[in-house]
Amino acid sequence: MRKGFALLLFAMLAALCSALGFVPGNGLQVVDDPGREYAFAYHNGMDDYHFYGANVWAVRFDFSAVYPSLPGAEFSVSKALLYFPQLGDSVRAELYSDAYGVPGVSLAWAKVPVTSNFLEIPFPTSVQNDSLWLVVSYTTNFANRFVSASSGGGTHSYYWNTNAQTPYFQSLATAGYNAELLFGLGGDFVLPSVDLELVDLDLSGLIRPRETVGVTFSVYNHSDQPINGATLELNVYSPDPGFAFYDEIGIATAIPPRSLFVFNETSPGFAEHQFELPGTPLQIKLRGAVTSSFQDTDPQSNNVRIIHRFSFAHEYPVYLGENFLRYSNVTQITDLQDQMNLEELQLLNYFPVLSDTMGNIAAQVRFNWYGFNSLPRTVLNGDLRINGLNPDYASQLSQNYAQAIEQRTFISQAECRINYLEQSDLLSASLTLTNAETLLYATAPEYMLISQAALCVGLFKRVQLNGADRWVIARWITHGTALDGTLGAGETYTASFNIPLNSLTLADLSQNYRLYYWLQIQGGGQILYSAWTDFTGIVSNSEDLNSSPSLIVSGNPLTPGSEMLLRLSNGEPVERLQVFNIRGQKILDFPAPTREIRLTADLFPASGIYFLRLPSSRKHHQSCIQTKIYIIK
Repeated sequence: MRKGFALLLFAMLAALCSALGFVPGNGLQVVDDPGREYAFAYHNGMDDYHFYGANVWAVRFDFSAVYPSLPGAEFSVSKALLYFPQLGDSVRAELYSDAYGVPGVSLAWAKVPVTSNFLEIPFPTSVQNDSLWLVVSYTTNFANRFVSASSGGGTHSYYWNTNAQTPYFQSLATAGYNAELLFGLGGDFVLPSVDLELVDLDLSGLIRPRETVGVTFSVYNHSDQPINGATLELNVYSPDPGFAFYDEIGIATAIPPRSLFVFNETSPGFAEHQFELPGTPLQIKLRGAVTSSFQDTDPQSNNVRIIHRFSFAHEYPVYLGENFLRYSNVTQITDLQDQMNLEELQLLNYFPVLSDTMGNIAAQVRFNWYGFNSLPRTVLNGDLRINGLNPDYASQLSQNYAQAIEQRTFISQAECRINYLEQSDLLSASLTLTNAETLLYATAPEYMLISQAALCVGLFKRVQLNGADRWVIARWITHGTALDGTLGAGETYTASFNIPLNSLTLADLSQNYRLYYWLQIQGGGQILYSAWTDFTGIVSNSEDLNSSPSLIVSGNPLTPGSEMLLRLSNGEPVERLQVFNIRGQKILDFPAPTREIRLTADLFPASGIYFLRLPSSRKHHQSCIQTKIYIIK
């Protein structure tokens, strides 16, 4: 009954120019790793979407794109690898040559009954080429005949569109779907030289300051001969000039022809290649390169992988979960969530279908920003996603929750100050984020975190849903806005914005609304920091407030034999002063209130630039004060 209800519920969600329709998949990893063979596919193995409405489906494979600098690189296909969500009937898989972007000449075909969800369909003869089309004939319908796809670009997957006067293959991307069919090809590359491919590279362990981690990787041998003496050369970089790590992990055994070698926590020698992360929170860049005695004849770049990880130290004030729903999904999804212990998670709710109860533009903006096509969806911390109709939803939510709350941020402190501008009926807000000590790349264009981060600030309303108070998007104050400054170690970033009241009273705001704000990697990536504030204690700009003091510094730069004098401009005591070096390490701390602080050069370990920081003062409604000083010894 639930499946039938879901079919009726989602059939008309997307308004497209063609008759192609879909229902959500189960959200599970459904395609097993072939292991001893090489699979070429554009999907990610997840059953995210079930499509119907066509009887011919196709994927265009461009094998030569993997080896752009190697003329003559081809792929020898021995089988088709297909996944179907239901069993029954038969399917025909056929290989075609590529004729300028459309299927050309038929080269091989096979027809088999759909007796299992995952099918390996061998072709009677192997087909070798630099590009091919896999055309699958399988009539689908609204009731129970679907093909599966996973989230992706949709530019390689096609369906036979019969709605046009002249039928043609239309890509899922041009039809409005960011999805790739769960169709692949089994076989291997045929190359004029030996090629070792570094398939995976990652860190294993808790990625935190002073924690011990190890590297995991896998290597595929594309040649017809065993490869001896292969080595992974590992370079670990960071913004800290004092931390770098180099290691060579020898592969003691031969890698057999056309096979995968895996190095992980259970492999002999894994512990010998672990290393300790520095005590300073920072970004980490890993570069892995596979070498062997054949390296001079292997001109390819697929034996190199570069990944970035975060060794951050600060806990998030809250961890965000986002539900994308139709009103009729609320009970199903919230019942499951209410039964679980998710106390550190703040769940926000969006209704992106405008014709639906509670639907609004703000929810649709967020839905489109993620590139979603189907409902319901749940997202934790920006990059941990679950299909709401997944039968294993509760288990997957629990796993993602455990993973989300392990993540840490580089934001050490944040303050959101809100004032009421009576004359203009506006709220004036100032959000200040502080990075006290975390080292971030400032000159590495391939991964400057701040330049890739986007700021989202949303007004959320308290709504009674399924017997409980829940937070639902009302409107965006700003969404996906690029940062126009820096936020390196010892720096702060301030964003100012106005919040039109739009007939809301301050009493209504304080009782029924919250302002959630977060930093997120652009394009729907990981949320790097998240918090919220309410509207209690808002002050009017017409009230007689104490002006925010400034820090007066005399004797800057500081030289031997002289003193640097620090005091507040309003004459009040300095409640606390902290001093950080340029690497974000705290070297001095003056916690006792005093009207003047005197610094001498002998207090500092070396000449250079340092940062004076006064933590936030709610008495003056201000964020932390920070000043740069120079020491000459």
